[in-house]
Amino acid sequence: MAVSVNLLLPRWSAFLLFLFVLCSSGAKVVTIDVRAAKGLIQTGSIYLDVRTVEEFVIGHVDAVNIVNVPYMLNTPKGKVKNPDFLKEVSSACNKEDHLIVGCQGGVRSLYATADLLSDGFKNVKDMGGGYVDWVKNKFPVNIPGAKEEL
Repeated sequence: MAVSVNLLLPRWSAFLLFLFVLCSSGAKVVTIDVRAAKGLIQTGSIYLDVRTVEEFVIGHVDAVNIVNVPYMLNTPKGKVKNPDFLKEVSSACNKEDHLIVGCQGGVRSLYATADLLSDGFKNVKDMGGGYVDWVKNKFPVNIPGAKEEL
């Protein structure tokens, strides 16, 4: 009985397509750790949180300049790429702005950073480890609705 290799192709096709686009676009994604990201955010870079709105409202990086534009959207059929992602980012940020792109764990932000660079954004860095690493390092977070104790 022959086993078809086509069964594996759908799983890897999106990843391979991403690698092809990344390598052919001329844009090189730079990933920095959360410590470096924190320093850049404190000196004026915009933090672009690409998590879903639902994730963002639970808690997010505490930054003066923060924008939430989801890279993926929750739908009844599961998560799908936000078709208006680049348009929404372009309406909130200039292509010359210094952006630090973060998500929950570092995967969506990598894809989003590659898309932004391919679209002509000049100063974009991916925050490796995402919000999870930010929290692990005990960096400041904003949790809407949380009450401060006196």
